[in-house]
Amino acid sequence: MVITLSTTSIKQALATSDSSEYALSIEPAISGKSVKLAPSTVASRRLLYKAILNGVDCTPDNITDPTFAILDETLTHAAFEGKSRSRSEAVIKFTRSKSVLAVGGGPKVFATTINLDDIEIDHTLNTEEGLESDDGQVSLAPSAFYLPKMNPVTSYPPDMLVTLKETETVFLVSLPSLSCDRGSAEGQIVEADNTFYEFITVGKGKNRKMVNQETQTNATTTLTRHTIAVRPQKKNAVSFASMWDMHDTYAHLKMIQEQEEEDDEMVMYQSAAPHMLRKKRRKLLHPEKSRPMTFEAIGATPQYLDAVLLTERVLASLEFTAAQKLFRGLVAVDPLSLDLIYVYTLTNLWTFECEETLNKPIVDISFNAVCPNLCAIAHGKFGYADVCKGIVCVWCTKNPRKPERLYNFEVPVTSVGFSVRNPNWLACGFFNGDVIILDITSYSPKIIARSKRDTNPCFEPIWIVTWQCTPERDNEYVMVACQDGRIRRLQSTKTHEFISTPMMRVSAVEGKLKGLETTKPCPKHDVPITRYPAVLCMIWHPTIDHCYLVGTDEGCIHRCSTHYLNQHIDVYRAHAGPVTDLCNSPFMSYLLASCGADNAIRLWIEGMDDVVMTLVCQSAVNGISFCPNNSTILLSASGNTLSVWDLRRKIHMPCAEYQFPGDVTLTYIRFEKSGHNVYLGDTKGRLHTLHLSDTPIAPYNQKKLLDEAIRKALCTRPNMLKQLDKLLRFKARKVRRT
Repeated sequence: MVITLSTTSIKQALATSDSSEYALSIEPAISGKSVKLAPSTVASRRLLYKAILNGVDCTPDNITDPTFAILDETLTHAAFEGKSRSRSEAVIKFTRSKSVLAVGGGPKVFATTINLDDIEIDHTLNTEEGLESDDGQVSLAPSAFYLPKMNPVTSYPPDMLVTLKETETVFLVSLPSLSCDRGSAEGQIVEADNTFYEFITVGKGKNRKMVNQETQTNATTTLTRHTIAVRPQKKNAVSFASMWDMHDTYAHLKMIQEQEEEDDEMVMYQSAAPHMLRKKRRKLLHPEKSRPMTFEAIGATPQYLDAVLLTERVLASLEFTAAQKLFRGLVAVDPLSLDLIYVYTLTNLWTFECEETLNKPIVDISFNAVCPNLCAIAHGKFGYADVCKGIVCVWCTKNPRKPERLYNFEVPVTSVGFSVRNPNWLACGFFNGDVIILDITSYSPKIIARSKRDTNPCFEPIWIVTWQCTPERDNEYVMVACQDGRIRRLQSTKTHEFISTPMMRVSAVEGKLKGLETTKPCPKHDVPITRYPAVLCMIWHPTIDHCYLVGTDEGCIHRCSTHYLNQHIDVYRAHAGPVTDLCNSPFMSYLLASCGADNAIRLWIEGMDDVVMTLVCQSAVNGISFCPNNSTILLSASGNTLSVWDLRRKIHMPCAEYQFPGDVTLTYIRFEKSGHNVYLGDTKGRLHTLHLSDTPIAPYNQKKLLDEAIRKALCTRPNMLKQLDKLLRFKARKVRRT
């Protein structure tokens, strides 16, 4: 900081005062000592002087607080600039007066008293003239808005300095030389090791079996801060290889094998020269010789059949584009549409039929649990007097024109069922009581397991084939039910045979039963035979793993368990004729629907003895199915009529009916998993795929809507309502306990 005194103020002060009273003097802060008069900064140079007026120290205080850290003297800052100012600045030049003192040979010290005559004012001179400057030692600081230039990461300087230094020696393995006295314990061990080493190197032990194997350690590339790695150059190239080219290339590499292998295994004692040992030779397979050249031979290969299968799927997708969109649910109905009406429209999407299965009734259908697009259809006898052979077809919804697998059998097929753990396994039951498992990955019949007569003494038709897992969930077995009332468990073994275990044999019921009230039969006379009713349908309990329900040809429903053999848990009469089908509601597990040959569909609640509601059809009902996305919609197949029931609207008649022309009987009906499509089988060997539309919008609480429909049907039976409320309270209490 530079102290600037105006000339007018100094003259006024000196003129109005005495030299002793008003004396302005500037003295050094340290007198009698050698002081450096050219400090590095102006701020530090200012501390050497004091301003005294009339004997009073009027020196301004230092603007730099000593308690705070100060800037380094070598730094360049605008507030402490040490460069020479221009001559245009107005400054006061202090000239050397005649009172300059010299102390020894040390630095010169200016006089501490300045008179008015000693002061000369020149606005064009620099006040720092004659002072030493440290500008040469101060480096230029970079600008705040300037970034140093940095080379890209992928570039490197043309010249690189590499310093090689010797690293510290690291001993990985150190084998010191050891010697021990012969005859001692250590010496005997060393002699034994040496003898064994000579035996396996130069002795007979070198003829042992050895295998040479190449190996290579993984190369590990590390990157440090001093490593400059250049990114490799890349370029785009066009290449094309079709599926056929790739298939032929890999097939060619698979057929070509090595012509000659390594030498034969070495024996312990070699008795012949190495050049006399025989070589292992393999026959070289040439693709030109092994590949069939005729179309008959090529058309029978699985590779050709797979290629044709995929081609047919692509062509079929072009023809059934609109139908496939409806089937997949890609065409949604606007729920806010003004022209929306509830007429339960069924639209035919396509029909699975072929020449081999024409006029051969469909007796059973099974859908794959892993791939719902695949379904297996069993064609066999629908009437007892029919004479036909058995056919099993595997269809895919992506190709409705032709089945992807077709298996012919000499015996009529009665039932089929897909495995859950092994989706490619298909269990088939036959009219003569046999049970087999097919592998559908093969185009020809490939039997995985077959039942034996010594373990499965059954000569009656197998009406039911279903798969079930063990309680430990580590294995899967087949449950079959046949005409003689036997329910057996079959489990495959490693010898490709079934081991049959009897689980239950349904016997005829006598006396008064709960459920449906029938007319009193005529008196019967005792006969010396035992009659067992046939098991026509079977389902597993939705919540209890070991329980299952079976329907018999005498109109009864038996509740059985795998834990209790040869006896049922409960039984009640459901129909006046044979029970043809059973199904549970997907929204209310304790609601059961059954249909039979007495032209009726009856709904039952587990724990209640009487029927909840009865739906009457025109003829015998062969199949029923609950809708998966609307709890009150139920479909039934009776005669040649498909009926659509809506329990919340009316139960005295169907909401819609569809009749199929010709002498045809509907044998099978099931909803697709999404609930928008229906599968319908008939005695002509056709499986119709229908799309259900124009149905009421499904409510949020499906179970509540179904419960209201049931209570509406029981409004005239208050005792049943009380029993239902009591049952529901008991179930709710049981659920809270668990």
